[in-house]
Amino acid sequence: MVEANTRLYRYLSKEPVKKKIEVWTVYLAFAFFIGHLVLILLRNTFPDILLLQPLSQNYLSALYTPFSIILVYEVYLLILALPLSFTNSMRKQYEIISLIIIRNVFKDVSMFDDFDQLAEQKEVIFQIATDLGSGLLLFFLVGVFYQISLKRKSLNYLSEDQVQRFVAIKERVAIILLLIFVALTVSSIYSFGVETYRLVVFEEPFELDLGVIFFVEFYTVMIFSDVLIFIVSFMFSQTYARLLRNAGFVCSTVILRISLSAEPELSGWVAAAALLTGILSQLIYVYFSRLEEKSDGENSVED
Repeated sequence: MVEANTRLYRYLSKEPVKKKIEVWTVYLAFAFFIGHLVLILLRNTFPDILLLQPLSQNYLSALYTPFSIILVYEVYLLILALPLSFTNSMRKQYEIISLIIIRNVFKDVSMFDDFDQLAEQKEVIFQIATDLGSGLLLFFLVGVFYQISLKRKSLNYLSEDQVQRFVAIKERVAIILLLIFVALTVSSIYSFGVETYRLVVFEEPFELDLGVIFFVEFYTVMIFSDVLIFIVSFMFSQTYARLLRNAGFVCSTVILRISLSAEPELSGWVAAAALLTGILSQLIYVYFSRLEEKSDGENSVED
């Protein structure tokens, strides 16, 4: 009998459900984009309104908001990808981190005070070039990782019962991650509400930074979930190549987490190091898998 948490995962992973959530994500992103533009208009029209002080005066900063909404949906897809395979989960992590870096470009653009004085704002130009360059590099590396992953072996070394047990465990982990994700989202909204209350009542200013909302904490949780999947995989496969590859994936997740806390000009390049770690782990795994196949074939002939 399928347990409740497994049924919940399978319901959420149905294509019609994901499609419905995707549509609502688009509507929400559009609504928040328009809402942000309206708030900036009010901020510039009535500069004395205390509640609007944390907002940037640059209308381009509104581009950052819908991108953040879409990233939340991508995290949801990451959670659903976890039971499919470790590789699919890692690829989704890489896609999210590349989107976060590209999103920073919109934040950098909003820092321009005056486009007519563009040449004088060298620090902002450097930051845009850094984020854009590292973002495009990440985009390329995600493609490389995907291409190499197509050559990996399937779970044909496991019995049907073992595959079902392994997937069921990962589905439970995915549900736990989903609950943590919802809790982090609620916590971020609550923290924002508290800061807004303090601004209105006590006139305590705060800086609105959407870049850190639950992504840092979520990637910290992802490290532990990846370690858990790594330990569980040891129950079903003790091959050297697969265990070392999974260990490399865990290391890659740790480096991704570090990239989120790194200096803005370094975060993209640290994330690129994480992707290179995953690519090399997968490449070495494919190489060892072919050696094992060749070795098994030779041994069967000798026998």
